[in-house]
Amino acid sequence: MVAALRRAAARLGGGEEGLTVIEVVVAGIILVIGSLGVLGIVDAATRNTFRAEQSQVVNDVMQREMEKIRELPYGKIGLSGLPSHESGENNPNSRVSATAFYTKRDGTGLRPLVLEGSVAPGPEPFQVENVKGSIYRYVVWAACPEATCTNGDFLKRVIVVVRLDSTSAGGANRRYQEIQSQFLDPEAEPPENPGPAPGGGTVTTWILWLTDTTCDATEPQTPAERGAVGDHLAHNTRGVCADGTKNGNEPGAPDLLWPEAPVLSDENPVYDYATDVEPETDPDFDKGLQVKVGSECGAMPATEVASEPDADATLFQQLHKWITPPVNTADLELTGEANVSLWTQSIEHGVYPATICIWLFVREGGTDTALTHPFESLPYVTYSRATWPSSGWTELTVSVDLATGEGEIPVPQGSRLGLALSVDAGSGSGIQTLYDEPSFDSRLSLGTTGTLPTWP
Repeated sequence: MVAALRRAAARLGGGEEGLTVIEVVVAGIILVIGSLGVLGIVDAATRNTFRAEQSQVVNDVMQREMEKIRELPYGKIGLSGLPSHESGENNPNSRVSATAFYTKRDGTGLRPLVLEGSVAPGPEPFQVENVKGSIYRYVVWAACPEATCTNGDFLKRVIVVVRLDSTSAGGANRRYQEIQSQFLDPEAEPPENPGPAPGGGTVTTWILWLTDTTCDATEPQTPAERGAVGDHLAHNTRGVCADGTKNGNEPGAPDLLWPEAPVLSDENPVYDYATDVEPETDPDFDKGLQVKVGSECGAMPATEVASEPDADATLFQQLHKWITPPVNTADLELTGEANVSLWTQSIEHGVYPATICIWLFVREGGTDTALTHPFESLPYVTYSRATWPSSGWTELTVSVDLATGEGEIPVPQGSRLGLALSVDAGSGSGIQTLYDEPSFDSRLSLGTTGTLPTWP
């Protein structure tokens, strides 16, 4: 294009031949094509920026709304009206059933709504600069352990949901987000003093983002800093941080869980994190991490820390781990409320059912100890879809609440908090999940008390 324009300029400047019509047309076509490419890059960057802004606003609004409710007297924590059931998978009111509400997105955990309070159920519109959406609020009676309450009416669960308006820049079908928190009657009389007084300390939601940086690094790195610009082989995350980045059947460092969202950069952020697990027909659809189907959840060695290659050379492609840096505070505790948000889709646009298995664990030294969940006291939770999303990246949020027993769950100083993910048997070809990207910010949210860790 430059050469053509130079020739045109030379001729206009006094050349005898003049500028032919064909040369003008060719130069114009090249200029238009180049401009379209630039406009496409600018448009993609604008969309990424707006989606990252949306995610931050959603987190801020949910936290603000929960803090407002936390300031109310216990007797006022109830709904001022009865929300109505509405259809639609992306409508939180679809979980309303008469005077009850399903606390889990998979249609389980039906609990009676708490009425006669001052919490407006919504939907209530909000706008923060150019980000718009609606706020929904629900309050239900929660089951209260006998060691803490003399009857179940002393414990309430509050669910705050934010649903974004559909926009072309942010994406037409962004899934609604939610946080949940429990509220204990400060005047409850436990039959025996179980330890912490009812009410506990101030609850803070701790958000940890999944990254593509292995935990031998002190903070997330760009692809260039990792020495792996663009796509790369799957990380073997079955070992310890000191093992460093490993591919293939050799135990390596888990990936990092990090308390800051991925930042925007000039790089194309959508990479393939497992080039050794390739679809056969549509490699362009193959992005993020591909997790192959493994054994049944209970048979997967999710809390085993490997020190040598596995008998199954593909096990590392069926089970992936993320862990935090060492916790550097002494009073961090988990309240038991947790959610995992994953951007996911099927492999090769496959239409099939799938079930994922999620473990939360604490690593001390070289030992991983699973945190149990209230569902049959299992060390993991499952999330199933009759048809896994197949036409594009879809955000799914899974409740992975923990069984706290008596009091909260301490996270010892010097230990690491971890997350493991696998795909249960009978789940088609497996799943893809995308993270470490501002528009597709897969993350773990935890209710905590005490002091959150700080890292460089």
